[in-house]
Amino acid sequence: MSCQKCDGAVVYPEGLNGEKICKECGLVLDESPTFKSFAQWTPEWHSNWNEQDSETLKEWLTTLRAVSCQLNIPNFPYREEAARTLRKQNNCFSKSQTLSKNKRATVAALIHLVLKEYNKVRSITDISKELLLDKKLVLRQSWILNKTLTHKRTDTMQRKTATDYLFEKGGKVTFNNEIISAAEKTLLKIKGSGGNPIGVAAGAFYFACKKKTKISKDEIGLAFGISERTVYANEVRIRGLIEAKTRLQSRPMIPCQ
Repeated sequence: MSCQKCDGAVVYPEGLNGEKICKECGLVLDESPTFKSFAQWTPEWHSNWNEQDSETLKEWLTTLRAVSCQLNIPNFPYREEAARTLRKQNNCFSKSQTLSKNKRATVAALIHLVLKEYNKVRSITDISKELLLDKKLVLRQSWILNKTLTHKRTDTMQRKTATDYLFEKGGKVTFNNEIISAAEKTLLKIKGSGGNPIGVAAGAFYFACKKKTKISKDEIGLAFGISERTVYANEVRIRGLIEAKTRLQSRPMIPCQ
């Protein structure tokens, strides 16, 4: 199948109900179920919108998906991190006329910054050329985003949760989204149990890795910026909390007399 607009190759994203996108011009073809003109897919990750999301956020996420497909950006961790940023800083993106005036250029700049954080540098020149965008415009959007997001991170640095650290650091160790998903579910199970967020995130990540991969606690400690002993100690604590919770749930109910 070729694009109706530019005759370019059509990209089929993951998912049986995923929309079809032209790799050359980014056109989302109207051959999948739609909701108020937006291509609809099954909600699962940050990049997948649902009906509770605002119309503006849907526009940003749809633009992100189209741009990512054109640039052949993997869903995890790069597109997911970009989508997570869009969700967390939704007000910033929506209220700024400069950023929202050209969403494709802003999303292109965002992807550039995300790739840079993961040491996967892709130049603005290369990105702009691939997307047929003005390099100066993307460069300007990148400068504005970098300044805005750096300021936001400074303001909220002490409010990072274990889940934040999991997505930020875990993606540097593996691209396996099943492991990240399992670790995230583990964090939900022990929510409210206390502990240093980065250590808890590393422990939950190691707990998930032990069941599915051979990733060592040394590798995890290096990625999370803590010692392997801290990773192990947190994993042991998490394992104990989950086992205790499981035992409690399996106890037979004693009827009241």
